[in-house]
Amino acid sequence: MIYHKIDTTDLGKLSSFISDKERFITKPTSHWDHDQFKTVRAVPDLVIQPVTNEEVQKVVEYASDHQIPLVPRGNSTGLMGANLTVEGGISLDMVKMNKILEYDPESLTMTIQAGARLKDIEEFLADKPFTYMPAPAMHWAAIGGNVDTNAGGLKAIKYGVTREHIRKLAVVLTDGKLYKFGAKAVKSASGYSLKDLIIGSEGTLGVVTEVTVRLYPRPKKAINAIIPFSDLDSAIKSVPAILASGVVPTTVEFMGRKVISLWEKYYNEHFPIEKGNGFIILGLDAFTDGELKAELEQALAATKEFNSYDAVVLDADSDEAKKIWECREALLLAIQKSTPKMDEVDICVPINKIPDVLHRIDELEEDTGMRIPNFGHAGDGNLHIYLCSDDLSDEEYDEKRKYIIGELYNTAKALDGNMSGEHGIGYARKDWFEDYYGKDYTDLLRKIKTVFDPNGVINPDKIFPLE
Repeated sequence: MIYHKIDTTDLGKLSSFISDKERFITKPTSHWDHDQFKTVRAVPDLVIQPVTNEEVQKVVEYASDHQIPLVPRGNSTGLMGANLTVEGGISLDMVKMNKILEYDPESLTMTIQAGARLKDIEEFLADKPFTYMPAPAMHWAAIGGNVDTNAGGLKAIKYGVTREHIRKLAVVLTDGKLYKFGAKAVKSASGYSLKDLIIGSEGTLGVVTEVTVRLYPRPKKAINAIIPFSDLDSAIKSVPAILASGVVPTTVEFMGRKVISLWEKYYNEHFPIEKGNGFIILGLDAFTDGELKAELEQALAATKEFNSYDAVVLDADSDEAKKIWECREALLLAIQKSTPKMDEVDICVPINKIPDVLHRIDELEEDTGMRIPNFGHAGDGNLHIYLCSDDLSDEEYDEKRKYIIGELYNTAKALDGNMSGEHGIGYARKDWFEDYYGKDYTDLLRKIKTVFDPNGVINPDKIFPLE
């Protein structure tokens, strides 16, 4: 597809839409050319930082009418290049649209602008009886980005992913109109759910400007149980038994001693549990001590047939528990510090198939000589698998990286899994998409894209090739 290159006429017209010229950046720096991984870089021709829906509407409509690529951008914590202006054009940087617009506890909702960070939402709700449940590890991620990727996080097993916590969206489409998809009402049997289509679309259908989230009563009690096992395989095989016991944990995470050692090394920290090589972090919450005690006993009893060691049970607010979670949430960055280049695959498979994936990773490490550390969400089958360059040349790394990615996707497909559990497809994985899901399925998505974005300007060349 051929796009229009921004010229002086475009700059003059677009700048007239933005009241503060400091938010109209004609010479973008490297700040805007990458995401968290920095594996793909693309400098936009222009950066616009809107603060109102009206500014977004005018910019989006002009971009569509003049065939200028436009890419919504949050806090750039993504990993698959979904926020990169790979075709040039406009980076619509939403970080200044960060206001909390309405706190409505009686309807159990809160409305915020798309650029607000999870951290901002958490701080606002800290002294209130309600909370926003989704818990992606990147607390500085913008809520709009979480919507666009349908972010998962640590509590998905009990409370669901982002989609389950969004009541309503304000979205600007390429006709320049502001649409409201969804409502504060809990239930709907009222036609197609366009809200749910926007969630997870990675910014390819329109620009999310406002998000109305569901609030949840804050549980009174919360504990973490760190359960050591002699090996990671035994740890993961215990998870279906925990869930079959009738317990619904908030969190079931897995990590092995090898990846923990990277955190210890690069953060100069010490993991407080000496025994075991595989660990399950079990989070439980409830409204009474009795509920919590009964669930914990049931869950721990279920792990005994897998030869678990004695669990370390911690109050969720204790310093020891915070240290455990600091480790878990910093694992990605610790791995990134350990190698010059890194890529990631976050396939999602049925929970009883996680050991199959881990065995395949061991085989790939042995076959290719590449280090492939991993950890993930044992309760929902979402694995985070990292491909490290270490001492490999750029050519060797690229060749092995592509081979391993393809093999992991083949494994996930054979196990009835998905390409991504929460990080999305973005730009980095678009060339694998059609092969994984098939041409008929991908063509259907292309038709949907055309309805919302007939000129193909909104975040082009992401998820799947347009043609």
